[in-house]
Amino acid sequence: MIAVLAGGVGAAKFLRGLTNAGLDEEIVAIVNTGDDWTQYGLKICPDLDTITYTLADLVNPKTGWGVRDETYRSRETLLSLGDDPWFTLGDRDIGLHMYRTKLLAEGANLTQVTAKISQKLDLSVTLLPMTNDEVGTKVLVQIPSTDNEGDQLVELDFQEYFVRYSHQPRVIRVRYQGIEVARPTMEVEQALLNARRIVIAPSNPILSIGPILALGGVGDQLRQRAANGDVVAISPIIAGEAVKGPLAQILDSLMTQHDARIVAELYREVTSQFVVDTADVALVDSINDMGLTALTTQTLMTDLDSAVKLARFAVTVP
Repeated sequence: MIAVLAGGVGAAKFLRGLTNAGLDEEIVAIVNTGDDWTQYGLKICPDLDTITYTLADLVNPKTGWGVRDETYRSRETLLSLGDDPWFTLGDRDIGLHMYRTKLLAEGANLTQVTAKISQKLDLSVTLLPMTNDEVGTKVLVQIPSTDNEGDQLVELDFQEYFVRYSHQPRVIRVRYQGIEVARPTMEVEQALLNARRIVIAPSNPILSIGPILALGGVGDQLRQRAANGDVVAISPIIAGEAVKGPLAQILDSLMTQHDARIVAELYREVTSQFVVDTADVALVDSINDMGLTALTTQTLMTDLDSAVKLARFAVTVP
């Protein structure tokens, strides 16, 4: 078994590569749910949905999220009624959220609902929400005041920060609401225990992987596996820039710099090997000095072939 800690477009691309790598092993993705939220009464799970659509070959190739050839008649109706649907949901996407919300209301937990959706879409990867408990990523940001009285500090839900404000405000702090009482599911604990190799996908280490690592017991399990050389993490930063999303800005705000060494530092206790792009070969020695084994390969996944090569590299390195 190969277990992948996952969230966002980078993880979805990596998992697509892994499923096409010709490996005769079960693949389990442990997916961030810190981005989950409710809109118009519907339970929305952005990371689970992005990975689901990608593996089902339904994803919008231009954005890396959402559904290909989507329509937006429901949004048009909301606009005509004077609402502000700043979080855009396509019509087919809404159908999935309605189905998930219905099953949850009937008493199923998120793991059970995700398994049912995966079965209906014939996914070859087992998708596991990191927890069935409610966890929400909250972002404290600095927003310029409109009345010339100085900047305001405002705590936003992740989707407000990421979508409504286009991840532009300066980030002061990130916290995971509810993480203190949330627990990883039994399925997640078993996957981390039984996997031959655990991969931390090239996802945002603070917004996507951070909530998973903060779950009670997950960090301890990874530290034990890392001590045996079973964990490899892939940097989402290439030559000082994030491939997608606000990671570089967040690292600048919270840690004053944003190269792959910062990500390695965040993961140093939970991985044994750290993969950087060949563009970052100059960082290898400093990463090795952290007690990690730095590895280099092409990590930019521009197409399926490059994703397959990265996936094979990550699961076959000694």
